[in-house]
This record gives sequence, C-alpha cells and structure tokens, in this order.
Amino acid sequence: MWPLLLALLTLSAFAQDTEKDLALYVEMFQLKALKAPIKKNEPLRKLGLRLFYDIQLSGKGNISCHFCHQQGAGMGDALPLGLGEGAEGIGAKREQLSGVLLGRHSPSVFNMGLDGVNTLFWDGRVSKNAKGWITPEAGLNGENPLYADIAKTLDSPLAVQALFPIANPSEMLGQESKLTNIQAWRAAEERIFNGKFKATYAQMFKAAYPSETKFNIGHIANAIGEYQRHTFLAVETPWDLYLRGEKNILPLEAKKGAVIFYGKAMCVNCHQGDHLTVFGFQNVGTPQIGPGTKDGDDLGRFDITGNPGDKYKFRVSPLRNIALTAPYMHDGVFKNLWEVIEHYNHPMHSLMHSSFNYEGNSYREKLVKDDRRETQMARAQNMANNLPRMLGLSDEEKSALWCFMTVGLTDIKYQQNLKGVLNENPRCNPVLIR
Repeated sequence: MWPLLLALLTLSAFAQDTEKDLALYVEMFQLKALKAPIKKNEPLRKLGLRLFYDIQLSGKGNISCHFCHQQGAGMGDALPLGLGEGAEGIGAKREQLSGVLLGRHSPSVFNMGLDGVNTLFWDGRVSKNAKGWITPEAGLNGENPLYADIAKTLDSPLAVQALFPIANPSEMLGQESKLTNIQAWRAAEERIFNGKFKATYAQMFKAAYPSETKFNIGHIANAIGEYQRHTFLAVETPWDLYLRGEKNILPLEAKKGAVIFYGKAMCVNCHQGDHLTVFGFQNVGTPQIGPGTKDGDDLGRFDITGNPGDKYKFRVSPLRNIALTAPYMHDGVFKNLWEVIEHYNHPMHSLMHSSFNYEGNSYREKLVKDDRRETQMARAQNMANNLPRMLGLSDEEKSALWCFMTVGLTDIKYQQNLKGVLNENPRCNPVLIR
C-alpha cells in the first residue's frame, strides 16, 4: 500500500509542478486562445461552398479546389507533393497519370481566414501592406492597380490566394495553356457567369451581393474565402479551452508537452503568437525531396524577395489541427509528427542523414531526397540562428511534446479522428467531450 501511496503523492506533486510551469509560460508569453470570426455572410458562404467544389473554375473542367484541400486529409491532400490538373482521384488515392508533379506540399487551410493571417503560400507570395496587395500579378498590386475592378473587390489574403491556382497551368488551368493570369481569370468568369449553371449562380450571386450588379473573379474568390473562413476552423482545441479557463481539460501528458514546447524544445522561437506562428519565414534545415521549383532544389522565400538571406526560408506554419495534416514541411518530407520532432531534436543530422521512402502509388515519378553536397551545405549554412542545433530530448519528453501537438492542438470536433494515430502513444488520450 505504501509504495502505491508514495507513487500517487509523487504524481500529484509532479502534476502541480507542471501546472505552475505552464501557468508561468502562459503569463510570460501572453498566450491567448484563438477567436472564431464573428461575422458570417451565409449567402456568401453557401456560394463559396458551391464554387469550392465546382470544376468549372478549372480550364479543362477536371479539377476543383476540393481535389487538393479535402476534409478527410486535414484540408490538404495527404500527399507529400501536390498533383495538379491531369491527375485523377482525391487525396492520398490521387494518381499522377498525365498530371504534373508539383514542387511543394499542398498546405492545409485550417484557420486561414482568421485575423492575423497576413501571408499565404509557402514562400509568402501573397500578402498586403499599407499600399495594397502584394502578389505575383503586378496588375493587382499597389495603390493604383491595373486590374482595379478585381483588386478593389478582394476582401482578404485568403481570397487573393484563391485566384492563383485557377491561373496556374500545372494546378487548375491546364498544362498546355498560354493564358496570362488576367486571361485565365476572365475565362473562369465566363464559365461561371454564363455556363451551364448560369441561372443558379445568378440567384446565388444576387443573394450574396444584394447591392451589386456586376461581378468578377474577385467576387468568386471572396466567396471561396468566406466558405473556408467559417468552415475550416480549429478554435476549440483543448489548448484554447485551457487558455479560456478550463484548466482540467488538457491531459497531464499534453500539459507536460506544452511545458516542453515553450521551454526545453524552444518551439516558441518560431511558433509564437495566437496562431502559434506570426507567419514569418525560417530556414529550419528541411531535407528536400522531389523536383523542387528548379532542378531538384527549392530556394523558398528567396525566389520572391531576391534577398540572399532568404534562401531556403519557408513560411512558419500554424499548428492547430497539425496532427490531421500529415505529411509535413514545404515538401512533405516527414510522414508523421514523430519524424518532425526527431528533425528538430537534431536538425543538422536530419538534413544530412535522414532518409525518405514514399510507400504510396500516387506518383509515376520516383520521389528522391536531394543529397547533393553543394545544396545540402547551402541549406545548412543558412539555417536560422534561433534554431537549436541539438535539443537532447529524452523519449519521455518527445512523447509529451507529441501529445501536446496531437491532442492538445486538435479541435474537439476532430478528436475522434485521432483514434488511429493515438495507438502510437499509449500515454496520450483524446479529449472527447462535445
């Protein structure tokens, strides 16, 4: 009896210490729960829902937004690298066939319509400043854009982001197309406004925009953004509920993981702010697989800014629902969160010595890791200064960190989706209360 009582007392004392440490970090970093968007334009959301699934937005009528961003794959596609127009199927069952193997992983769109999300795409090529939009299309940018009818209509970075897959030959436009961005957008307008669902869309656009009579691709993009903003939310995670005062909702193992996240593992160096990112850019020594953006390499943010210091930097991802969005990083090189944690435990070793093995049947091209010494050294030399080179995490600490990221950061309504994943960690239990 006495050994059992001693063990219980020790566990209780440890739990109290964990609570104290976590409370200290909450205060130190001014941690706050995410807030859901307040306003919802329901007619606009319904219009966006229809457009999100409408293959008419693609040049050949064979792909929609849903093909690369589906709920069953964490609002991504569950593949290391995306497959655009010409591929067939959905999510992890998608097959390349005549499609192009895209150079980057399809990112999740959870919470991308919330306040504070000011930069989109892995390289941040869509954002906004005081003068206007910053995008790959000069005609949308600045104070006096050439395509003012579109630029002035767009209401968020998320809406702007929706424009570019439509105009990308490898993604939705069609590989043989030579259309410019504006030509591709005008063609998409024609298919939506004067296509086979013309009458239905006329009613829906009128309901969504009752004070307007003339519509363009910007209105289409706003509707898609509104649908995503209010549908793909993760603001009711155990972590958010804990930060709102429900101190008992977060399992002890996840609390231990949160302490490690903000302490020993120093994840907070990059994953800070309400979104667990401020959407900046970092080079964290990610191994490169696939074609990249040129010759098997991907220089990331550098291709947008031309600043040598931006080589191999990619946007720091938000982390809510992260357990549902495998695989990970800009090229999908890590198949699960255990591999991500191992990478950060010793990033230089991971960069130089990790292996990659894709076991699916989606690609006709073999995905291989870039092991060229010159590119490996270039990635290593430009790694972020605030990236710890060796954390020395124990197996117990890795387990706790994994639990925080898996259970603590998964929205309550998605906790049931973790059942298979949680078999990998018997210490970690889901939170199923609502």
